[in-house]
Amino acid sequence: MKVTTHWKSLFSFILFLTILTTACKKGKPVAIPTPELIGNWTEDVHPGVSSIMPRGLLLSKDSIHFVSWDQAAQQVTYVQGTYSTQGNKLITNFKEIVIRKNNDKIISRTAVSGSYFENATYLLNGNKLTLNYTSYPADAPTPATMTFNRMLPD
Repeated sequence: MKVTTHWKSLFSFILFLTILTTACKKGKPVAIPTPELIGNWTEDVHPGVSSIMPRGLLLSKDSIHFVSWDQAAQQVTYVQGTYSTQGNKLITNFKEIVIRKNNDKIISRTAVSGSYFENATYLLNGNKLTLNYTSYPADAPTPATMTFNRMLPD
């Protein structure tokens, strides 16, 4: 009988601790990426605008890469970090800029902090992604928009 009482007491104690720790957890909302955003995106460059090299956005379930190509210098710049979504908000946290020559040899790595797409919201319409964000040119914060097309496999 002592053994049974001991196990009942132990079970009651474990149950009490489980309920206590579960009840004390903060109900902090977790922002997770929207599955529809995951993929490779290329900037929608309008015909006749030859001075702009298309940029890309690579979104996985846990990382973001903002990519720009410089064909003349044969360099690719990757701004890498993480992201999450809350409703139609895109929250980015960039951590590093990596520049590669011929998309292979790393030329430089620079730590960064912050967001390239400050106050960003997004609109997903089929295979078109529009980002509205705040840009910071030299004079003052400015509303900006970038539109990307999903890169589909052949």
